[in-house]
Amino acid sequence: MHRLRLAFAICILAVLFGIPATPAQAQEGSEESNCFSSLIASVPSRPSFSNGAETTQCGVVEVEYGWNREWPGGGIRQDSLGGGLRLGLTHNLDFHWSSDSLLNVQDGQGTQRGFGDTWLGFKYKFHNQSKRTPALGMLYLAKVPSASESNGLGTGQADHAISFLVSKDVGRLHFDWNAVELLAGRASGPAFDRCTQFALTASAPLKGRWGGILEAYGANNLNRDNPAFASTMAGLTYELNRRLILDSGVDVALTHGAPGKRVYAGVTYAIANVYSWMRPNHY
Repeated sequence: MHRLRLAFAICILAVLFGIPATPAQAQEGSEESNCFSSLIASVPSRPSFSNGAETTQCGVVEVEYGWNREWPGGGIRQDSLGGGLRLGLTHNLDFHWSSDSLLNVQDGQGTQRGFGDTWLGFKYKFHNQSKRTPALGMLYLAKVPSASESNGLGTGQADHAISFLVSKDVGRLHFDWNAVELLAGRASGPAFDRCTQFALTASAPLKGRWGGILEAYGANNLNRDNPAFASTMAGLTYELNRRLILDSGVDVALTHGAPGKRVYAGVTYAIANVYSWMRPNHY
């Protein structure tokens, strides 16, 4: 519980330190950098397991949605449609919401369909990238157990995930490294099962609007039903414009206990700057 209390304290400090970057105070900056900017660009978190330290552009509402087909083993096939929404609260703080709107799990006993779990949280970037140092951030997410436990679509327990985020550009390459402490609720009592997850992602522009991404990720043992594992992912992205990015790829397990083979496709879109609607000259 000490780690959980520490995570809550860090999130509260992040909000407090983020307050000076409110939209009203950002008016003094340029049109490109302030919270009322009409120049909008997407900051995608798909398709990787890791998250970058950069937050959603201040004032911008950004959505992502995707389809996944996974073969976790044991004759099971799982399809999911889901996504999320992010809002840039300040230049260094954003709000996250995500959920699987539809889960379809097939096994030897039949098919189960329903909603997945919901995750809510905040990301805070506390150090900008410089020539010598990476960008640093923290992400806190809490799971609302909205998936059906009786149908085997969820655990029915509240979970917490606290991530330390590191991002750095090296030439044409961009690297994201995450260390995630997962606290998974137990049905048998108030305690948590704990594990540490790691992810390293490298991305680079390819030809034209195409981009490539490679990732290795894994975790140590959570409990007897979730052993330690390692997996890898490779994908492509296509930038239709600054606001709209498509992605697809494949995820392949490296060890026993990994999620199994997975194929995916999705989209990220920066909808609008909602803070700009508050401007006196906005019509």
